[in-house]
Amino acid sequence: MKNVIVFLRPNCYFKTKEALNEKRFFAMNTKEVLGRGREHVSFTTGEGNNEADDKIYSRTFVAKKMINIVVTDDRLDELIDVILSVNSHGAEGDGKIFVTPVDSCIRIHTGETDEDALI
Repeated sequence: MKNVIVFLRPNCYFKTKEALNEKRFFAMNTKEVLGRGREHVSFTTGEGNNEADDKIYSRTFVAKKMINIVVTDDRLDELIDVILSVNSHGAEGDGKIFVTPVDSCIRIHTGETDEDALI
């Protein structure tokens, strides 16, 4: 099993969710987050502020959506393909996907474990 954490542009969230539903990826957690990657984000007030003020604004965090999905190993590539197909625009800030292993999963209600707990 893998834990997939996706950071994407907020305006791509609903298209991503719809595409995931079409491919039967229903179980997920989402959050609104603030962050930034390596791209340089520059904001100015337009009021002619000095360079020192502009440096403060150039480090501003950007709104993103975070999606967290735990998936079986055999569906990982399919999940990543769906996410990339909706969110890859060839521009900085398109987002990022992190994949980490999941050692165990337990459904509290039934006591089912691992892949049985995901289905």
